[in-house]
This record gives sequence, structure tokens and C-alpha cells, in this order.
Amino acid sequence: MQEDFYSSSRTSGEESLSQSIKLVPDFCYRVPAPSETSTEFGSMQGECGSSLADETLESRKTVDVVNLSVSCTATCLPFSSVLKETPAVVGFSAKQAVIPITRQPLGSFGVVSSNSDEMDEETNERMLNFYQAKEKFKKEMKIEGFLYSDVSVLASDIPYFPPEEEEENLEDGIHLVVCVHGLDGNSADLRLVKTFIELGLPGGKLDFLMSERNQTDTFADFDTMTDRLLDEIIQHIQLYNLSISRISFIGHSLGNVIIRSVLTRPRFRYYLNKLHTFLSLSGPHLGTLYNNSTLVSTGLWLMQKLKKSGSLLQLTFRDNADLRKCFLYQLSQKTGLQYFKNVVLVASPQDRYVPFHSARIEMCKNALKDRHAGPVYAEMINNLLQPLIGAKDCTLIRHNVFHALPNTANTLIGRAAHIAVLDSELFLEKFFLVAGLNYFK
Repeated sequence: MQEDFYSSSRTSGEESLSQSIKLVPDFCYRVPAPSETSTEFGSMQGECGSSLADETLESRKTVDVVNLSVSCTATCLPFSSVLKETPAVVGFSAKQAVIPITRQPLGSFGVVSSNSDEMDEETNERMLNFYQAKEKFKKEMKIEGFLYSDVSVLASDIPYFPPEEEEENLEDGIHLVVCVHGLDGNSADLRLVKTFIELGLPGGKLDFLMSERNQTDTFADFDTMTDRLLDEIIQHIQLYNLSISRISFIGHSLGNVIIRSVLTRPRFRYYLNKLHTFLSLSGPHLGTLYNNSTLVSTGLWLMQKLKKSGSLLQLTFRDNADLRKCFLYQLSQKTGLQYFKNVVLVASPQDRYVPFHSARIEMCKNALKDRHAGPVYAEMINNLLQPLIGAKDCTLIRHNVFHALPNTANTLIGRAAHIAVLDSELFLEKFFLVAGLNYFK
């Protein structure tokens, strides 16, 4: 799977786009598997993989992060990978490299003997096994970037439970974070995302709105769900008399399209200058027109027929015979994303529910070959990316996530990877500790 991904991402058209984008430095980190107690992920600079807008996409704006996974031995430690007798990673001091960023006692990460000598010996053995497994993984995967365990400076160095918490000063306003679930989801879907942001940024003046207005009917058309979400946001602000300094959105799957639609409404215009971060988790920004899973496409077609779902009809571009009059195409022509300071796209090639290229907003091979819908698809991508590139204060970041998943039916149909970004505590902790918290500071 991974070899296929890398070979397919090096097409000539995609190389030209990759060359036109100057990537800014980023940290690489471990991303865990839901079924593993410890998993090592690598992160390297990735290619954008779009052949559209070779000359237009300027650089300083986009960060591409690729996360690879492989299982380690049971002796892996969650944080530092530097051996006691091993020189520190280049650029970091030895003291930084061996002290966990959370500053929690070693007992939080493994069994610790009461005897200090035994503890040192056991720790050295565990670290040696971890180091050997990591080097083997990097060699096999030919990784030229950093692993999570190589990074000593993370997005937050504040302990999860600081000993003393000062009272929040809300005079400057609060940071409202709106979390929107996906198809057939509910307000609890993004609870772990909320938890790790709150733990990582104590005293961050954060207020979370876990959207629930659409959870009883996610099969309605997007206009209906947009109105519901917009009403919910405005009522929440008015009900609690909130003084808003910043607004961020976190969406999963179909929820990301609803968020983008809200941004285009006149009633939300007052809040556009307060937008901060848009975190998109597996969002079908380009629909599911070129889904490479026949099984999933058939299932969605059947579900649309049974539920008479307007949203599924719109995601597959079957809501109008003229593709340029379809909901998603017309949404791409409207402003919205460029008002954010950070637009973060998280995607996984293992996710078969939402096409990888759709979650990343980039061209795909099937669209390049399609003379009928391909040009329209390219126009959508251009409509979405050009305003982001032109906005001087907006940064586009892409994170590719590879999960170590068990061999189950959910994994086969791609559902496991689609929901892993919600229910994998290890993935979410590592993502927010290394990079994600920076987008909400």
C-alpha cells in the first residue's frame, strides 16, 4: 500500500506542482495505531501530488507532512528514543532528548523498579530495543525525515495537570472552537479531540461548541444542515453572552463541507475576521466522484436511495446534470477558507470512505484521464486553492496519516481509517503534542 502510494505520487504532473511549492520546515512525529500499545510513525516532507496550478501555487503557504506507521516491540517508550549512553540528536541537548516533554514521572510510561540500579538497567535495555527497532524501520522505509521520538521540542511543554491554575482573564475574549461531526454521527464524535486540546492548552480561554443540531438528520441536503449549524453557533454565542476573540472549526468527514458552507452565509460575515484555524479530518472537499472503492461507492449509492439523502446526492455530483451547477462546484466558487490563519487538511490513503485526493484538495489520476468531468474537477481545485495562496496571512498545511490497523472487515472497506482520526487516543495525543496544538494557540 505504501509503495503504491509513493510510486503514484511521483507522476510528472505532480512533480511539477511539487517543485512549485516551497515547503516550510515541520516536525515529524510518531502516530500510533488504535490496536497497538506503541507504534512508531515517521514524518517527512511529502509531495503535494496535484498537476493543476503548477505556476500559481506559491509556496511559502503550504506544509506537507507524511506520517508512516510500523509496529514496534512491546519495549517501545512513548517519548525519547535517545539511549543513555548515546549522543543527543543533532540540534538538541542531551538533557532535552531524554526528558519527556510532559515532565511526568517515568512510571507513567512503564514499569519502574524500586531499585535505582535495576531501573537504569531496565530502562537502558528498553531504550536499546526501541532504538534498534526504530533504525530498522527507517532503513526499511527509506525515511529521510524525523520520527516523533527524535523531536525534543513539542507544541506544548505544559503538563496536562499543572499544579496551580490561574483564573482565566476573559476580558480579551475567548477562543470559540466549533466541532462538527460527519454523516450519521453525533456531538460526542469529536470528544477526544476536545479533550486533548484542553489538556494541552490549559488556561487557553477556549470554549467548545460540540454541534448537535444535525445529529438527528445528517442525510438532509447541505443547505438545510448549513442553516441548522449557523443557527446553533449564533444562539450559542448569544445565550452565553460570549465575547469572541477567535473562532476555529474542527470537522470530520461530511461536517467539513457544512463548515465551509456556513462561511459563505451573510449572517456569518461579522465573524469572518475572527477566524483562526480550520482543522479538516478526512473531509470530502471534492466530493466522492473519483472514489477508488467500488464497494464503498455501491454502498453509498444504496444508502442514498434508501434514505433519500440530499447530502449523499450532492457529494457524488448527481444533484444536477450540469456539473458546474452542482452544490460542491458552486461552493468552491465562494469565499471562505482564505479568512483562516491555518487551514489544516488531515487525510489517510487507507480511508476508502473519503478519497485521499478529495481530503487533500488535489488532482487525481482518474480526473486527469476523464475528459468530461476532469476539467470541472480541476476548476474546483483551482477555485479552492487560489484564494488560499493569495491570502498573505493564511497557511495551508497537509498531514498524511498512516495507521497500523488490524486485518478486519472495517479495515478492508476503509472505515477503520476513516474513524481512527476520532477514536485513536494515541494518534490524537501525538498529533496535538507535536503539531496540532500550535494551530489553536
